[in-house]
Amino acid sequence: MKKFIAMIAFVPVLLALLLAGCTIDHPEHPTGLEDITNGEPFMALGNSLTAGYMDSGLMMNGQMGSFPLLVARQMGLDVTPGTGEFTQPLIASPGIGGLSGDQVNGVLHYDGTSISVLGQTPLASVQSLLLAAPQPTPYENLGVPGALLADVMSAYDSGTSYGAPVGSPNPFFDFINRSTFFGVPESTDPTLQPTMLVGGIAKGARVATFWIGNNDVLGGATAGTPVVGVTITDPTEFATQYATTLLTLAGGLAQRRGLPSYIVVGNIPSITDIPYFMTKATFETAIGMAWPWGYAEGNDDDGMLMTFTALSWAQDAANQGSALPGNYTLTSAEASIVASTVAAYNGAISNAISMVNEQYPGTCALFDANALMAGLEPAQKTHFLLLLPQAGGDVATAAGMTYFSLDGVHPNQKGYGVVANGVLEVINDLTGSSYPMVDISTLSWDPTYGQTTGPVSGSPILTRDAAVAMENMFR
Repeated sequence: MKKFIAMIAFVPVLLALLLAGCTIDHPEHPTGLEDITNGEPFMALGNSLTAGYMDSGLMMNGQMGSFPLLVARQMGLDVTPGTGEFTQPLIASPGIGGLSGDQVNGVLHYDGTSISVLGQTPLASVQSLLLAAPQPTPYENLGVPGALLADVMSAYDSGTSYGAPVGSPNPFFDFINRSTFFGVPESTDPTLQPTMLVGGIAKGARVATFWIGNNDVLGGATAGTPVVGVTITDPTEFATQYATTLLTLAGGLAQRRGLPSYIVVGNIPSITDIPYFMTKATFETAIGMAWPWGYAEGNDDDGMLMTFTALSWAQDAANQGSALPGNYTLTSAEASIVASTVAAYNGAISNAISMVNEQYPGTCALFDANALMAGLEPAQKTHFLLLLPQAGGDVATAAGMTYFSLDGVHPNQKGYGVVANGVLEVINDLTGSSYPMVDISTLSWDPTYGQTTGPVSGSPILTRDAAVAMENMFR
């Protein structure tokens, strides 16, 4: 929070410099961004949901189905990798997920009997996976997996990300914001540092999406310890941060283009409604019994939720006879904290949209991701592994039933297609356009990554390596 307060002090300076036309592509600071022109059609700012993160990692397979790319394609933009009008920080196989020692985990996949890690890359060689690293301008998709709201204004590399001071720097900023590539100057001038906010303003897009805030509550929830002001951002602080950030983005884009841009703002869907969480009854059905050894810390009530990774712990023979640890559960009270936080965040987002529209009438509109999530069918927000028995072991059938990927948090291709259509509807209403919707029937997700086919038998399991990869997303 202290770092964000310091950034607020920079806001008048940032806007004043933008009024003077001074941004990270200023000719007096040759960062390689000089060729940016006003009027770039579309860009997207946000976190992993914007980046096209899927199956616990960022990889081209998922990125080419990101909702911003789908929107850009429907808007008629060229999305050809490497040469198109809409660009992304594309990652080669096996992808980039969390860190495991000196190895970087790739994405998860279903190998026929369990979920496992598709592959690993030595940390020293991860640069070889960055397919779009030489691009001389900021990407049109500036979504950074793991980004918090405060990071939008302040983070330009892992060392300046919100978690860095407490030993949890976010490495995704290093290859998406690319401060080393652009050459961050020895200066406190905020317009010369390639934060997500500055990069987005530099693009000068006519239409932008802004979907951030999920991670401010998600981390505390998935760790089983949602504590306001400790593991989740205090809603009062969130409201201040959000209003400041959105107002600065809108003002910066208006100055950059000479007229206001249209901004589609996403709110926060229900965190406990994602497949990463399951009811006690679902958990017991999945492991084939009521857990006979109880739950640690008295975490046992009718409304409690289990994390999906609890399946791996319960399937380990070494844990037979032990109570299920508290980090795998949310009590009813903890789930209530998560729900009330999401509601407060969404109220703050709506208020920030109103504030922007008071200054730039009608330029901001809400993409109601919360309502979209609530409207999904139960199977569409159920994990693939739990759908396999219902599908008679047929991988393709089970994969086609859910809108979520193997990590239980992020959508698969169909899910991102549904998001894209929700965003397109708002863009059409906001701009008076008639962009066509994405044909969801043309989108498919292969959780096996082509490595197994046909029906499977037996009870699918979650390997410990896969569970750790899910728990260490963004780390």
